[in-house]
Amino acid sequence: MSNESTIISMPRKFVITDIHGCASTFQKLVVEELQLRTDDELYLLGDYIDRGIDSKGVIDFIFDLRDSGHHVHCLRGNHEEFLLLAKDNLREFQHWVVHNGGDTTLKSFGVETVKGIPEQYLRFFSDLPYYLEVDNFLLVHAGFNFNSHAPFEDKEAMIMIRNFKIDYDILAGRKIIHGHTPTRLAQIRANLEDSNAVEFNLDAGCVYHNVPDLNHMVALELNEWKLTTIPCVDEKSAEEI
Repeated sequence: MSNESTIISMPRKFVITDIHGCASTFQKLVVEELQLRTDDELYLLGDYIDRGIDSKGVIDFIFDLRDSGHHVHCLRGNHEEFLLLAKDNLREFQHWVVHNGGDTTLKSFGVETVKGIPEQYLRFFSDLPYYLEVDNFLLVHAGFNFNSHAPFEDKEAMIMIRNFKIDYDILAGRKIIHGHTPTRLAQIRANLEDSNAVEFNLDAGCVYHNVPDLNHMVALELNEWKLTTIPCVDEKSAEEI
């Protein structure tokens, strides 16, 4: 009988945000860098689409992960909200396409309107929740409006707010992890190392090829508090060239 101990790997919990159509980078991060296992938990904080060249590819990879038995939990970002609003409102459609990269999303699906996107994708977008509580963490796309009498019901804030003030009584010892605002890698790392910090932004601006110190995607493993980073490997969209 062998005296060697059997090493049992604990399930890991990864958080990724603001993929923005960077499907190749997303796949490289998950498959090659994280080597995601079926007993791991993957939490995605929204903004899967727009600006980058392959929004459909991002969602297809999420579907593939789920179909292969992986635990993938997805939240809503403001760009998913923009798409849903654009479905039946011409003004919202024009704003989404002209100002928020919706044209690249439509192109990736090979359609001209939101209604042309297959139903399984529209259902995915419409079913996305706004936040999750995982262990001692609150996961959300943008943040919370603690000036509201019901901050966990303020849906617009959860996908749109920036520079929000923390109410430590409401937070009750929990920590907030979010994205939404592109942030330099050095600042992300410094914040994660700050023992007094309770709010952590993981948006490293993957899709912003032309902005110094951005253009990365990161994953935070919650149990070991370990950050994995990779530079964007996706091609630039036409508007960035």
